[in-house]
Amino acid sequence: MRTYMFVLTALLSASLLSAQDFRSLHSSAIVADGHNDILGRVMSGGEMESRAAEGHSDLPRFREGGMDIQLFSIWVPSDRKGDDAWRFALDEIDSLKAIAARHPETLALVTGPGMMSGALSAGKLAGVIALEGGRCIDGKRERILELYRRGMRSFGLTWNYSSDWASCSKDESQGKIPGGLSAKGKSFVRLLDSLGVLIDVSHLGERSFWDVAATSTHPLFASHSASKVLRDHHRNLTDDQLRAVANSGGVVMTNFFPGFLVSSLNQKSTARLREFEKRAAALKKKHPKRGKAYLKEYDRMVREAATEGLCTINDVVAHIDRMVRIAGAAHVGLGSDFDGINLTPIGLNDVTDLPMLTRALLKHGYTGEQVRGIIGGNFLRVWNAVVEHK
Repeated sequence: MRTYMFVLTALLSASLLSAQDFRSLHSSAIVADGHNDILGRVMSGGEMESRAAEGHSDLPRFREGGMDIQLFSIWVPSDRKGDDAWRFALDEIDSLKAIAARHPETLALVTGPGMMSGALSAGKLAGVIALEGGRCIDGKRERILELYRRGMRSFGLTWNYSSDWASCSKDESQGKIPGGLSAKGKSFVRLLDSLGVLIDVSHLGERSFWDVAATSTHPLFASHSASKVLRDHHRNLTDDQLRAVANSGGVVMTNFFPGFLVSSLNQKSTARLREFEKRAAALKKKHPKRGKAYLKEYDRMVREAATEGLCTINDVVAHIDRMVRIAGAAHVGLGSDFDGINLTPIGLNDVTDLPMLTRALLKHGYTGEQVRGIIGGNFLRVWNAVVEHK
């Protein structure tokens, strides 16, 4: 965690930065992640408040990875329906609030103007309550208002299911429904706009995406998506969608799930990814300070995995690169999907590896200013435009 280190940031000018300076840049920058599903683990009895043996994140690892802003997904399992789904969503929010109350020195939930800057200046993790999939509202406008009162500031209209007001990418891609937003869906978008809530277009079908783009007056926000040109998956965004995000002043946060990054995922490659995950964990244990010896072995491990055609941190950079080429460096961010995915790219195996992504972007040729934007600054700009100035 860091405060706004304006002086240090100014000294680390883009002309002087190199991959060797990645730790300084990462520690001075604002680091934001658009999507994390750790609350699903919490609701199943898992650990978030102390270092956990499983999963990709927890409060100690958020700090170690330099995380400043985390959107926490409020996701309801598919077997929960009606009022049961609604109660589950509220319980999930209450669980996050209870964790924040027990760790006020570490985690601050941000819900309105001034709170984000206050949390960052205090060196706390700024937590955002982010609904993923609107099924729990059961099509009821008053439930959107109740979620807002409880602190929700990002609203994902769908998940892998459609409703009578929005179609998801999965259903649209399979031709199950015509797609798009209904009149009710458009009224919900206008309501969310008026409240100053980020409207999350990840998981939306293309027709629904374009309906949101035509209805909302705010920057478009995709919390965890990638490039459809590089990986033809319904969860990813086309170049035209990326241009629309940029034209709106918005941001697309890059997903880390190998299945959305490469097309070579199968039973054999999945098994090899798991073997490399164990190797990565052993490497961290061997080099707890992650110095030069660690970096040398880390680079060797990533090269070997890439040689085998496995998904690595380089594939994340490739998707960032493609989206930057189309939308511009000011409109791309990070949306890990940590703790919501069962596989990760080699070299980017949990939240503590985020500094290595900063390093990889610098090695790829991005300037310090561009990297600061991608790893957090671009999201903060959109947050300020939607939530701070509603």
